[in-house]
Amino acid sequence: MPAPVLPHALVVPAGPENDGVVGEQHEDQEHGAEPARPPLSAARAREMTAGLREAMDDVRRSVAVLAARVRDAHAARVWLPLGHSSWKPYCAAEFGISRAQAYRLLDVARALAAIHGVVAAGPELSRTRDTDPGAAAALDYGLSQRALIAVSGRTDTVAGSHPPTRRTRPQRPPGPR
Repeated sequence: MPAPVLPHALVVPAGPENDGVVGEQHEDQEHGAEPARPPLSAARAREMTAGLREAMDDVRRSVAVLAARVRDAHAARVWLPLGHSSWKPYCAAEFGISRAQAYRLLDVARALAAIHGVVAAGPELSRTRDTDPGAAAALDYGLSQRALIAVSGRTDTVAGSHPPTRRTRPQRPPGPR
């Protein structure tokens, strides 16, 4: 019985007949990927690409939602009514993450908020994606977490290059808390 094909599945898992035998060199193996597969039809390639695009958009939206919720939870000091002494033990108990990860979430939330404020202040279209303002809510800036954290430490510089739209609280510098 053939394995069911899931929507947007990238490839069928390799079987014993196609296990990337040592000694065979494929272009994909240089990058740690699975061995090359038979060529896809253009229609299947478009379907897979659409699935990838959809998954990437889902991740971008999820990061934006997570950042907003982290920022709101920290501002509301949600750990106090739950019996935790600070953000660190709250995150450890509730989510199983370390102190560094807990504060990294806050850094990402602050960076996304700062970037969103600067992008929203600019009247022109995005250079990376021409979309309407409603679509910009997905916070699709294409930046890595490292880049977001780096920007969060320079929000005054970034914001200084654009006219302010509203009064904001000063950002805490990155570092130990």
